[in-house]
Amino acid sequence: TGIVTLGLFSALVLSIFGGETERLIPLYALGVFTSFTLSQTGMVVRWQRRKEPGWRQGRIINAVGAGATAIVAAVVGVTKFTHGAWLVVVLIPVLILMFRAIHRHYDQATSELAAQTPTRSEEIIHTVIVPIAQLNRVARQTLAYARSISNNVTAVHITDDEHAIERLRAQWTESATDVPLVIIESPYRSLVGPLLTYLDEIDKQRPDDTLTVVLPEYVPRHWWEQILHNQTALRIKAALLFRPGTVVISVPYHLQRGSDGTRGRASSQRATR
Repeated sequence: TGIVTLGLFSALVLSIFGGETERLIPLYALGVFTSFTLSQTGMVVRWQRRKEPGWRQGRIINAVGAGATAIVAAVVGVTKFTHGAWLVVVLIPVLILMFRAIHRHYDQATSELAAQTPTRSEEIIHTVIVPIAQLNRVARQTLAYARSISNNVTAVHITDDEHAIERLRAQWTESATDVPLVIIESPYRSLVGPLLTYLDEIDKQRPDDTLTVVLPEYVPRHWWEQILHNQTALRIKAALLFRPGTVVISVPYHLQRGSDGTRGRASSQRATR
């Protein structure tokens, strides 16, 4: 990736200067002496911080070198500014700021990852939410998997169809499942928004629990059938991707015809974060 990026950037610079390599000489000279100045300055800082044997002499040598190359870089930058040196003058401060921002990001990430978190399974309490559209074989398999994670499982159905609500409630009663069913009415047929609102409420009620959303996922026999399934699940995944403290698990269900004429088979579960 780095080589490709460097090649593309070089091609861009060549196109800016009309393919005339002679016009790139001031750019090269300023870049070289600026790099020398930065490296020598870095050595001065290193000698000052570590104070290793001979650090005073080393600091003086590198300081003289940094000063000399800085003078040459300044002369080239001023005299050849309109001949291409302006690109280095503009680009180097931008790169320095970008590298500092990247370094700060990595420091923050390292600090957060070093925080104390539970490492034993008994220290993690799952609150599992299973969004379902209907009580079919896929929903039952997903609920069974959710129960294997935690006893605190809630099925959530979001709809604007009153007849569908009544039908699902009747099916739920007939199934005699002990998993509670929460029905959220969404008059504008929105699914993701009401689900996120419900998850926010659960977070407030159980702030110390790990909120886990288990989604059923259809795996069709042909790749082109993928566009006919899982669109709602994909939207939910995308919405939960940057939601802190939320684990998203997909339970795949393969759609295919077996030798006994039945369709579909259970597969091993795979989790996605």
